[in-house]
Amino acid sequence: MSEEKVVSNEAVADSGTENVTQDNAQSEFIAESKKYRKRAQDAESELANLQKQLEAQDNAKLKQKEEYKTLAEKYEAQVNELSPFKDKYDSLVEQRRNVLLERLPEDRRETFKHKDLDVLEFMVSELKAKTSEPSARNLVGTKNTEFGGYASFAEWAEKDPIGYSSQNNSSSGKGIKVGYGE
Repeated sequence: MSEEKVVSNEAVADSGTENVTQDNAQSEFIAESKKYRKRAQDAESELANLQKQLEAQDNAKLKQKEEYKTLAEKYEAQVNELSPFKDKYDSLVEQRRNVLLERLPEDRRETFKHKDLDVLEFMVSELKAKTSEPSARNLVGTKNTEFGGYASFAEWAEKDPIGYSSQNNSSSGKGIKVGYGE
């Protein structure tokens, strides 16, 4: 009997060791994966830097050889490739500016018409924060409390029967029961 208990305890200890071994192996694989990912990212950034250096060298050679025509064609192709993106960006900026100007009061629109977007966004947020809308705290006590905030006793009893009965219960000491019908 005592041998069986020892054997069963050893089996439990072995499974715990296997889990630790598996966790260690997984940790090693994860560390190795991270190492390879870092290497790949470093290689990609180095490749990008080398390509930029090579292009700069090519441009320098063209300038030295005074082949300005080839250089001009190269830059023209680059401008033609990027100009649609610039146009799209300009239109998006203009749309955003118009939306922000619409949120400003009319007397201030002309002042901020030519400002950057970040300035406009800041001013819109500041003006919105200064405009105090009535909050629940400001409205406390201003509601029509005679009928529990409703137009009549009947409406109060219909829409808030629990509140109506608790306020008009004679045991609450508030007075007599009111509004038994329409």
